Amino acid sequence: MTLGQRIQQIRIEHNLSQEEFAAKLGTTRQSVSRWELDQTYPEISKIVLISKIFSVSTDSVLKNGISTFDTEVEHFTCGVYRGAKSEIVETDKFVLVIYSSYDKNILGARLYKGFENKKRLVAVCERNIAEERTEFAYSVEDSDPYANVSNSERLKKCLTEAYDPSVKRSMRRLEYFEVDHDGSPLPTVKEAGIPKCLTLWRMADSYFSSYDRFNFYLCTGKTEYVFSIDPKDTNIYCGASYNIVFDLGLFSGGQFFRIRNYKDNSEKWTRFFCDFSYEAGEINIPTDQCELGKCIQTSKGLMWCVKRYSDDEIVLQGCGDDEYTYRREDKRTEQFKSL
Repeated sequence: MTLGQRIQQIRIEHNLSQEEFAAKLGTTRQSVSRWELDQTYPEISKIVLISKIFSVSTDSVLKNGISTFDTEVEHFTCGVYRGAKSEIVETDKFVLVIYSSYDKNILGARLYKGFENKKRLVAVCERNIAEERTEFAYSVEDSDPYANVSNSERLKKCLTEAYDPSVKRSMRRLEYFEVDHDGSPLPTVKEAGIPKCLTLWRMADSYFSSYDRFNFYLCTGKTEYVFSIDPKDTNIYCGASYNIVFDLGLFSGGQFFRIRNYKDNSEKWTRFFCDFSYEAGEINIPTDQCELGKCIQTSKGLMWCVKRYSDDEIVLQGCGDDEYTYRREDKRTEQFKSL
């Protein structure tokens, strides 16, 4: 990451326009624009001011951005890491941990949010399969920092705990990717075609938290992670699956982690399981069975085929009456690209 990209990252994290960012630093919007494009560099006094105003270290701004902010802590690289009982997906702004206990009686998901090595727990869910109990807690954004929604005092006490990046030292890295900081617009279907657009439009994450609903989505290109909670109906879903693009849609080659809880768990899609030995490399896509506008169950997985599309929207046919809609201009927290 360049110095300009790091400055842009700090500005976007604080939801500031270039003009608003410039006003805080006593400079002009044009100067901020030139910094972010790496056409010029800010004075040392401005770097110090950025550090003070936005609570980041000067090292994190000066020495090639996020890779040098703290020499005493293991630095993160965007990717997916797997151990025998857990999987971690890590980006600039988030860390999602999905895990099971050794006897698989407990399945859990934890989401950490923040910058650098200062990420804090903002959502947690655990399913006790033996006791048939699902508990959750999450922080509410844009309100009192201690505001939260929870059905568990135990998990509520865990909120704001710090993420320990050393936990992945003994884990294998399954995927590499990075955050796309250049801000260029995503291609239209006319420009790139359906398969390319399905790949690029999905490679992102999104985060939303309110008293009524919590939702986190992340897709690395082939692996999709969903963590959502609707507290009103105790509707909880945590899932990780390999959904791979092919010519006419998406192939769901396997869901290896799932916590699905709805009220009394009587819904037919209610399931609880994990298999951290399953990998996308084992998947072969039976594309010859695809039909436009169909959802097809094969012996190897589900095929969601294109139902309709425009330059800026692709709709796939899901199971039953479900539709999966992907839009070029959907709100994203981070956009990713493959390495």
